[in-house]
Amino acid sequence: MPEPAATGPVAGVDDVVDAKAALRARLRTARRERSPARRAAESAAAVEHLWAWLGPRVAAATADGTAPVVATVLPMATEPDTGVLRARLLAAGARVLVPVIEPERRLSWAPWHPEAATARAANAPVDEPVGERLGSDALAAATAVVMPALAVAEDGMRLGQGGGYYDRFLAELPRSVPTVALVFEDELLPAGAIPAEPTDRPVDGVVTAAGLRWV
Repeated sequence: MPEPAATGPVAGVDDVVDAKAALRARLRTARRERSPARRAAESAAAVEHLWAWLGPRVAAATADGTAPVVATVLPMATEPDTGVLRARLLAAGARVLVPVIEPERRLSWAPWHPEAATARAANAPVDEPVGERLGSDALAAATAVVMPALAVAEDGMRLGQGGGYYDRFLAELPRSVPTVALVFEDELLPAGAIPAEPTDRPVDGVVTAAGLRWV
């Protein structure tokens, strides 16, 4: 499938917003057209690349007697699947936290395990654990944050769904915590392809079926 066209320079805030909206529309269409089999295969390959880096970090923290904390997501139907990643993290002794959508475009975090009760989020097609809620400080010393995105550019700029939840979270997260976006291979775009607003926050890396790349 052709890569979404890069967006050129934009002059003002309205132009940036419009350009991002157009890019999101193209990316969402491409995701809807991706077959479940292709999604599963690409997700599995991406997790293998991610685990080659993340697994030893989790093991090292566990060996030190620390319960490593890793954040990931319960994905939407069209997003890369994180099921294998979550299972590996739990098997390795990590504590897995997933986001919960809160008012005022904020995220809180909830522990996840296979038996955790979940409910559909009020304003997004995702499931969320029911019960304990933690603030962003629960991830202040996390081993990694593996987050969703519609696309990531080679300069690290991330395009989300448009709510600004992760940008607010990243603004509070210590820079020492590695952040990696999990996307499909055709969603890694050239530097400058994602127009940025002042509140947008970049990620440290992006992982696809082709590998883990630090940006």
